[in-house]
Formats: sequence, C-alpha cells, structure tokens
Amino acid sequence: MNCISSILLLLLKIGALSVVNANIGEPIYRLNPHVVPDAYDIWLRPYLLPSDGLYRFTFDGEVNIAFHTTIANIGVITLHSYMIKITAAGLYDNSKGGQIVQLFNSEDLTFEKTPQTLTVHLRDDLTMQHNYTIRFNYAGQIRDDMQGFFHINYTDSDGNVKFLALTQSQRTNARSIFPCFDEPALKATFRLQISRPSIFKTVFNAELVRSVSEGNGRALDRFSATPPMSTYLVAFMLSELESDSSGYLTTIIRPGYVDKIPFAYQVTARAINAFDELTQQNYNQLGLPLMQIVGSPIFPHTGMENWGLVIYKEEVLINEPGYSDGWSDKQLTLNIITHEMAHMWFGNSVTMAWWSYFWLNEAFGRYYEYFMAHKLFPEYQLDQQFVVEQLHVAFGIDAISSTQPLTSTDEEIQSPSEIDYKFSTITYKKGATIVRMIANLMGHDNFENAIRAYLKAFHLKSTTPKDLFTYLKRHWPTTPEVDLDQFFYDWTEQIGFPVLYVSVGSKGKVKLTQKRFLLDSGDGSNHALTYTIPITYATDAEPDFNNLTARFYFLKTNEMSFKVPPTFKWIIFNVQQSNYYRVFYDKTTLQRIKAALLRPDHSGIPTINRAQVVDDLFNFARVGMLNYTTVFNVLEYLKTEIEYLPWYAAFTNLNFVAQHFTLQQQSGLMRFLNTTLAKVYAHLAFTDRNIGVLDIYNRNKVISWACRYKLFECDNQARDLFDKLEMDGEKPSPDFRETLYCSVTREGDFAYYQTLNNWFDDEKVESEKKKLIRAMGCTRIFLRYHFDNIVSGNIPTEYALMGITPMYAENPENVQRVFLMITASIEALVERIGGWEKAASLIGDIAKYFTTQEQRKMLEDFVTENGSLFGDSIPVLHHTIYTVDSNLKWSRSYLSKLFVPVSKPNVATVGRLSAVLLITEGFMYRFL
Repeated sequence: MNCISSILLLLLKIGALSVVNANIGEPIYRLNPHVVPDAYDIWLRPYLLPSDGLYRFTFDGEVNIAFHTTIANIGVITLHSYMIKITAAGLYDNSKGGQIVQLFNSEDLTFEKTPQTLTVHLRDDLTMQHNYTIRFNYAGQIRDDMQGFFHINYTDSDGNVKFLALTQSQRTNARSIFPCFDEPALKATFRLQISRPSIFKTVFNAELVRSVSEGNGRALDRFSATPPMSTYLVAFMLSELESDSSGYLTTIIRPGYVDKIPFAYQVTARAINAFDELTQQNYNQLGLPLMQIVGSPIFPHTGMENWGLVIYKEEVLINEPGYSDGWSDKQLTLNIITHEMAHMWFGNSVTMAWWSYFWLNEAFGRYYEYFMAHKLFPEYQLDQQFVVEQLHVAFGIDAISSTQPLTSTDEEIQSPSEIDYKFSTITYKKGATIVRMIANLMGHDNFENAIRAYLKAFHLKSTTPKDLFTYLKRHWPTTPEVDLDQFFYDWTEQIGFPVLYVSVGSKGKVKLTQKRFLLDSGDGSNHALTYTIPITYATDAEPDFNNLTARFYFLKTNEMSFKVPPTFKWIIFNVQQSNYYRVFYDKTTLQRIKAALLRPDHSGIPTINRAQVVDDLFNFARVGMLNYTTVFNVLEYLKTEIEYLPWYAAFTNLNFVAQHFTLQQQSGLMRFLNTTLAKVYAHLAFTDRNIGVLDIYNRNKVISWACRYKLFECDNQARDLFDKLEMDGEKPSPDFRETLYCSVTREGDFAYYQTLNNWFDDEKVESEKKKLIRAMGCTRIFLRYHFDNIVSGNIPTEYALMGITPMYAENPENVQRVFLMITASIEALVERIGGWEKAASLIGDIAKYFTTQEQRKMLEDFVTENGSLFGDSIPVLHHTIYTVDSNLKWSRSYLSKLFVPVSKPNVATVGRLSAVLLITEGFMYRFL
C-alpha cells in the first residue's frame, strides 16, 4: 500500500466506523455454513483520473447482501473483508418488507486481521429460514499489485500513457473489493452498478442494462445479474480498450489490435461449440449467454476464467503477423483459450466445494487444454505433447518431499497462504495426468457419459471428489475387477507414484514389483507407499498400442507374477504412457528393447513410449538405480530417431546432466551428440521443405544443441542462411527466428552482433525485442562487450536479465567467466536488473552450472565479502552454496566415471574440441 493511499483510507469518510481489531487465540478461517448468501448488489465509485487528486486510485463502495439462515440461534454474522474501511452498516429483514433490524456502530464490528474476517454482532438472534439483507458502505484502494481491484498503465500507439482498472478476484481477493462470503461453495448472484469517468467504458460478468449520465464527466453503468457463482469469479474492468462483437461473443483489446486476434476469436468460438457438444449443455444455457474475452496489456496470469468476462494477458490473444503468429505462438493461444473455456463448465457452472479440492477445476482445465484442443487442431498433436509437457514434469515434482496430494483435507487448507499452496504443478499437471489415466482406463465413451451426468447433476452447485467419483464408478467397466474406492484414494489422496519393476524369467514368467519413486531417498519421504497400478503392455507378438484399458490391476502388494507367450522378442509396459508410473526393466529385457528400437520403424513402438524409455532411464540414473553408462548405451538408438517426443525427453534430461559436467565431460557429450544427432540434423536442420509442427519444434532444439557444441558446421550454415535472408530482405519464420539468431551470434563476427543490436534498438514489438536480446546473449566472442552493454544501461532494465542468462546457459565454457563479470560489477548490475533479490536469484541460477571446487570457493569467497549487501536475500546465497555442495557430491557419485581418456586420441577432433571448450589437447573421451 502506498503512503498516500494509507493516509487517504484513514481519513476517507469522516463518519467511518472504527472497526475493532482482534486476534485472540487460533484464527478461525472458515465461515458459518448456516449463513448463506443469495444475492449481492454492488455499487462502486472509483477515482481514476489525475484530477481526483489524493482520492485517485481509491474507490467508494456499497454492497447489499441478501442472505438466509438454515438454523436458529445465530447471534453474529461473520464474512470476509480485507483492505476495506467500513463507513456504515445495517441489517434489514426482507421477510418484513425490508424493515430495519439494527444499525451498527463501531462496537458491533470486529475485524480479525489474520483470517481477514469481519464479524457483525447482533442484538437479537436471527430467525431461521428468514431472508435478510446486510448493507455496508465502505472505502477501498485500487491496488497496484495485480490483485483484487487494481490499476495498470500502458503506452498507446501514439506514445501516450493510459490507465485501466480491472479485477483479479481469485484466489481470495474479492474480499478486498467488497465485504463478502468469500468461499467458493457460497454461491450467489451478483449485480453491479459502477459510477465511472466518462472517458472509460465498463464491462462486467453480465450484460450492460443501461448507462446514464451523472454529470461532472461521469456516467453510471447498470448491469444485469449473474447466475449463482462463486465470489472468486466476480470481474469488471474500466478502460479505453476497443470492443468488437459478433453474436454472443465480444472481443476487447487495445485499439489497433482487433485485426490481430482472428485466430483467438476462432479458437474461442470453436472451443465453446466443442464443449457444447461434449457436455450436452450449451454455453448460452449455463446461465450467462454472453462471452467477453479481454486482452489486458498487463495481467498476473495468462488467463482467468471469470464467467462471461475472461481476461487474458494480451500476448495470448494477439498474433502479430510476422512476429507472434508462428506455430508456438498460436499453440499458446490455443492452449490457454481452450483451458479457460473448459472452466465455464468445470469450475464456473460446477465448482469445487473448497480449495482443498481445487483439482476438480484445474485438472479438467489442463486436460482439455490438450485433448479438446487436439480435437479442434490435430496438426499440433497435443495429445502427444501432453506426455512430455505435463506428465514428465509432474513426475519431477511428485518425487520430492514437498509434494502434496491432489485432494488435501479441509483442515490442511484454511488460510490464504494454504490456499495458495494448492495452486501448484501437482494440481494442474498431475491432476490432468490422472484425469487422462481415468479417461483411458474407462474408455472415452464411458468417461464422457460420466462427465455429462456429473455436470448436469451439479449445475450451479459445488462438489467434492466423492461426487465426481460417484459418476465415474457408475460408468466404469465391470472388467477387469478393481476396488475403485481404493484406486481413487491411491491417486488423489495419496502422494507420489511408483516404479513398476519388470523382471522377465524363463518360459514367459513376468514378475512385477513396485516401490515409490523418489529423487532423494533420504529426504524424509514415506518409502512404503503402494498403489493400485493399471497394467497395460504390448509385445512384438501383440503390438497393440491403441487399447489403453487395463489388462489387470496390480493391487496394493509388493509383488505379483503373470505369464506371456515365451517367444516374444520385446515387451513394453504402460502403453502410450497412459498411466502414472515409471517402468524399470531387468538388464536383458532392456537390451531387447534397445534392439527393437534400433530396428526399422523402431519395431512399431510409438513415439510416446520411446520418449517414456528415454525419460525413465535418465531418471533412474539420476538416483543411482542405473549408471549413466547403461543409459547412454541404450540411447545409442537415438542415432536412428528423428521424432520430436523422444528427442524432447533426451534434450530435457541431457540439459540437467550437462549442467553437472566438467569441461572435459562436455567433450564426451559432444562426441555422443556428434553420433546420435547426425540423422535428425540431416533430416531437419536448415531444410526448406515443408515440415509438420512437431518437426518445427524439434528443429529448434536440434540446431540449438548442434550449434552449441559446434557440430556439423552448424554455425556456418546458420550464418549462410542469415546472410541469404538479409540479402533478400526477408526474416526467418517466428518459430525459427530466435534459434537462428542465437546460432549466428554465437561464433559470428561483430557485424552479426551489431546487426541484432541495431534491430533491438529499433524494434517496437516486445516479443521480438525479447528474442533479440536473448539471441545477443548467446555470443561467445563478444561476451564482455555484451555484458558492458547491459551494465552501462544501453539495454533497458526490463530486458537486462534475459540478456544475461544465455551468456552461460548457452555456452558451458562461459560459466566461470560470466560469474566473475557479475560479481566484479555487482552493484552496477543490481541497479540495472532491479534489486539485490534479483541479483541473488541470478547468482543462484548460474551456480547451478558450477562443477569444480574452485568455482565453489569463488562463490563462498564472494558471499563472505559481499553478502551483507544483499540484505534479506542473503539466505538465497547461503542456500546456493549448499546447492553447489549437493551438486558436486552428486556428480562425484554418479558422473565421475562416465567419461575416461583413451591413449590414442583423434588429434583433429580433440583440437576442435579444445578450441571450443578449452580442454587440454591430447585427450579423447569415450563412454565406459
């Protein structure tokens, strides 16, 4: 809260009630469920103009809350209020024609700061089943932290600074806009009247009924009522943005951008139609017949699903021709819009009863973000991308001690900070993965029938996981047999996931065992957890990778056996990695899988399962279940691989390993890449032929790695293409632009760097400026010049950090050099990047790449000598030292024997490696 606003809110309304503050004993966060809100009538008068003086960025408000009681003997009304100054309050009995029951003075109101509650003390108990209205007059702040009712500024096309004010009520911020019963299950209708400066237009969840002039440059807008909904969905905005309507769909964006959002419009319309068909509940019959999509120049999230008024970060909607209309840009548009449209049904119409069940909203939003989007735009192959972008990432979070279950107990999730805790990777990514697993096990017809019945039964209501499970169980296949209550418990209330150990013996006998997978077995996590595991598999004799229903379930035991025909050549478990577990094969079976992968068309093993093998192997080596020698041995199959998903898994995991390699080990990695990347590089690299979306994504990764390690004359080819395009007056496609620029700058002479720098200075499109500054940071040769360019202020502050990160992340030999630059100029750098906290984070990030005791000593010496400068951020630096110690220990344990020198070096290759990676000549490295 700024100083002026603090003073203003104390002085505002001379007759303000002095609300008593009380924090005695343990705070009570949950409201009385027997006081039930029915309808809110909200009136607001925001002050937004410079002419409002000290009142600017504050507002006056009034709210009338109609409610009823379900039990007798209620002597207090408790609701939520935060950052609000109450100026008057009264209670009225609607059952008696609005008769005044009580007008409240300061002694009647108690505010509890920690739970953010306002308690109104009554003279007489409320009558059961009576309808009442409680009225509050109040003053509040139009915040600057992108929460609640907040303001932002942006620059229009003429260079003028403009302001707009808008809302973000989720998670618990409605209470800072108006006193309310701010719990998701306490649904009610909302009507809004807002007195605004005439230069602004107002939009709200529901339709505008009428606008009337108030004089003095202000107008009053009245909106119709919403359907019953949760407080976190209340939204409105005052702006000078431009709107364009067609039927029930309205787009709202900065002037001049309406013609740059046709794809976003198309996706919105098609997604709504698709969900209409899926749910058999048309959107315009859910309760709000209009859909307004807003692009805000600044917003805290990529999108927010406010019913009828979905607000997006502007870049989600805008596809600037030639700049942000590439495949990856449009995939962002496609993913986020489909996600938010899913929430109209999963979240808005049917809402989780409490934040401990938040996955009931977000798991479905994330699931359909991929699978409904795949149905609409199959060229993106989002059904395949899901595995590497969601499932594999969820594995990493769910294998550490700080993980959490999808469903927490109500007692665990009470305070605003605990509610924040549920907004996690587990809720979104694991949640979507479990939904995918359930859908595949049930069969999609059964799953969709269950979902339709669930949504219909709980329209405009709130639910718990048990409600969802009731409908899933009704439509679940009768075979194979499984205890569904236990199954749902294991995957939603229990944390973590298992490794399925596969041991194939003689005569086709397969023994399965299970154990929880952990990245650190000593982190205090529960090792003993077991799971109800759906078993699917395919063999060369039975290569069905399309049937994703379970053959049987491995129940909550440690071991079981079954038989397969003994003549099989290979076996793959977890078909299409449809289920949430890793698979560890015995040595013989693993070598059979490698042989199968090396055969033509990889023996028909699909890309998802090939990516699964890659990701599992790397993670088993990471925890010492395998050695990296075995991993790289099996991954020799990659020399025959050209598809995106397996390479995505490989690059993601290689990046982790490469961060821990010494420069000598980087040389060994180069040799591995030189062999395994050759085919895919030749297939994709600088080709002009038409390739698919995933090939385009893969080309970026392949070229990035090839040029980083100076393979296949990649840097020369990049410069040749760059020169040709520049001569022809063309630019590379938006999808390929940053990769090409980075590759050109890395080894190119100063003219290339200067060209990008000039383009950066002249560029107006922010997304393009970001690509350029990141590409400039790829330079190996002009590292000092680039760093000085940033520290001197030639690079604007908002781009400084993104210009520094590639200096070490893209060039492993630069890590120590960049660290010395940063620490030698730390005070000047802090001024450029915006504070000591950011500097501490930057040092922590670069230290992830430290691989020697010498570097660790440099870090410790710097912290000893300069730590006091970092103030409250000093713990970040101490944790960084701990992280470096842990990384060095891990490297000694798992990587020290990965590469060894041989006596007869290939002199030409070694000389080249030495020039790039500064490695002593005379050595060649091979895998053990």
